[in-house]
Amino acid sequence: MDDLNPLVLLIPLIAGFIGWFTNWLAVRATLYPVEFVGIPPWLGWQGVIPKNAEEMSRSFSSLIRDKLVDMERIFADLDNDDEELDRVVEDISVEIIRELSTQLAPESWARAREKLREYINTLVRRNVRRVTVEILERMAMEANDLIDVDQIVHDAMLADRALLGRVLVEIAGPEFKFIERSGLWFGFLFGIAQMAIWIAYPAAWVLPAAGFLVGYLTNWLALHLIFEPKEPIQIGPFRLQGVFIKRQNEVASSFADVIAHAVLNADNMLQHIATGPNRGRVVGLLEEQVQQSMAEYERDAMVAMLVSKEKLDEAKSDLLHRIRHIDMSDSRQIKTFANQSSQIREQLEDNLGALDPAQFSGVLRPVFQKDEWKLILAGGVIGTAIGALQVVVLFGGFAR
Repeated sequence: MDDLNPLVLLIPLIAGFIGWFTNWLAVRATLYPVEFVGIPPWLGWQGVIPKNAEEMSRSFSSLIRDKLVDMERIFADLDNDDEELDRVVEDISVEIIRELSTQLAPESWARAREKLREYINTLVRRNVRRVTVEILERMAMEANDLIDVDQIVHDAMLADRALLGRVLVEIAGPEFKFIERSGLWFGFLFGIAQMAIWIAYPAAWVLPAAGFLVGYLTNWLALHLIFEPKEPIQIGPFRLQGVFIKRQNEVASSFADVIAHAVLNADNMLQHIATGPNRGRVVGLLEEQVQQSMAEYERDAMVAMLVSKEKLDEAKSDLLHRIRHIDMSDSRQIKTFANQSSQIREQLEDNLGALDPAQFSGVLRPVFQKDEWKLILAGGVIGTAIGALQVVVLFGGFAR
């Protein structure tokens, strides 16, 4: 023991560094780079998440669609007395009356008595409100068919491959930090055992082999302890449960915030309705309501005093033509409908918080499972290299 090299005391510290560095690198390699760096297809790297954004977005969207969001429930809460609805009705009514008074029947409108004008104003506003409410109610009833959650999530995450990474950093920031920090402590503990082995048997291969185990096992342990055990286990005064699982309520709130803000927001919802595969169904619904609305005007004797049947027919044809070629992103009714997506956040949080542990782990687990073996193996390879470096720098090399 008198000849014991004091540099052996550095072994636990170096092992702690190996554990921290390999875990830190695993986190970074999961998120970055967003685009492939190197010589494709084999020599180089792209972050696990950006590389697999399409597949992972499908996993996310399936979870959201099947477990977390019911579009019909969200849009069923449309308030017919809402101030926004009042503004929509007023804007459309003013536009209709302006067209009536300046294009359809300018002379008749100019000669009409005040009571007739008041009657027409009331009729138009009542009719516009009824039609608008019916459109919104019909869309709410068919929301699950009209809105493809899978497509919205998929499009948003493929349009910005870094988005999924930002979502995960937002909801799993503490887990990423746990991976890094746990590598330091696990590595240090393994290093103590490594030091004892080296003292008893100082063969040159021991440190590289131990470095491989430290790099490999610290990565594996950190990833495992995020999700296991799923159910809490009481061991004496200690209550053990997966780090991510234990934060379910906190994660539910963060997840709801970021998905509602960045993915299932009103703008993405509006764009999907306006240009998505179900646009034709929405146009058909609008056409049906316009037909009913115009039929009410055609039956009204007071309207007939101002506008001839021929003019009403022309107006109906023109209106139907405009609807068929409408830019729905400018439609006030569709905007009002899409804005109801603000209710998604509460439903996301409630439903995610209610998942059982196995289902809840599915929010994050697929992210680490994809190419997980590469990250763990890379930790082992780096640990081997640092172990070999210890032999050379601290203990005289392999040929001593």
